[in-house]
Amino acid sequence: MEAALNTAGGKITCPRCQAMSKRTGEQCGAPAMRGKTKCAYHGGKSTGPKTEAGRQRIVAALTKNGRESRAQRERRALKLRELKELFQIYLRNTP
Repeated sequence: MEAALNTAGGKITCPRCQAMSKRTGEQCGAPAMRGKTKCAYHGGKSTGPKTEAGRQRIVAALTKNGRESRAQRERRALKLRELKELFQIYLRNTP
């Protein structure tokens, strides 16, 4: 993964966009926006949510890998804690 691009015949060095393609696995070839790690196509222009309501929507919408909700992760964590407790009880009662 290259960290910088040389442009203008090697006279200008700029950071390279850090976005990776899901399909090919290759790094984006565009230069990153000034002070950012992504190009304009991959979110470099984004300034994030401005209002408190917008921030709350982002927090509520965050998922891991886009496949499960926060509630599903919490349910699984609860069940795993219960299983761990039951296993500890089993180990204490096994001779």
